[in-house]
Amino acid sequence: MQEQMNRQLGQLRQTAVELGLGPALKLVRRTVLPSARRNAVDDQHLALLLSFVLQEDSNCIDVGAHRGDVLKSIVLHAPRGEHIAYEPLPHLFEYLCLEFPTVTLKQAALAEKSGVSPFAYVRSRPAYSGLRQRTAEGAEEVEEIEVVVEVLDETLPPEHRLDLIKIDVEGAEYGVLKGGQKLLATNRPYIIFEFGAAARKYGTTAEEMYRLIDGDLGLRIFDMDGTGPYTLGSFRRTFDNGNRFNFVAHA
Repeated sequence: MQEQMNRQLGQLRQTAVELGLGPALKLVRRTVLPSARRNAVDDQHLALLLSFVLQEDSNCIDVGAHRGDVLKSIVLHAPRGEHIAYEPLPHLFEYLCLEFPTVTLKQAALAEKSGVSPFAYVRSRPAYSGLRQRTAEGAEEVEEIEVVVEVLDETLPPEHRLDLIKIDVEGAEYGVLKGGQKLLATNRPYIIFEFGAAARKYGTTAEEMYRLIDGDLGLRIFDMDGTGPYTLGSFRRTFDNGNRFNFVAHA
């Protein structure tokens, strides 16, 4: 029943977009849905956080840059920094190349193992695209493409100075962190990451994510409201109830 409803909602959404109602639909979604309202508030808090923690020469990595909303703030507040952005979708990568000529852009995904991988490109909602399909079958227009996958520790040496990394890859955040564990342990940067229901598609638990960040990397976890540091118990409860899904970790 739920899958059928998801398919019907997806079809209605596609029809609305085809009729030119996409912007209005997005506005309604951000106003009505609790998760969308939460995201809007978190975006505001993230912009404020970046303005406080970044110096002019801070070095940053944006994993899952999409259309560059966060990358724009990074470049604004750290104009002399050496920045790297990852975006595997071809049309978004090309857009970023035009918009951010001073940033090192990579048309690739990040994970724990390198290679070439199938990638679910959600044409109707590109922000939901990822190494695994997170949308219900038939709910969205999905095309399977192949993307290059890199490992952060294989592309950057541990001594590369890193001040902040933002990771938003629709559930695959844990693999990005594991693949960059040496770099992150050496630098202990600010880590801005999403961790919500999509992580279940990768079999990642709250315990695994917490022990990696709090235990192995020695960073404390806060939500974007500034609540924290989270204990394992509170992080697990938050993951289970889905009230918060955007976090920042720092020393």
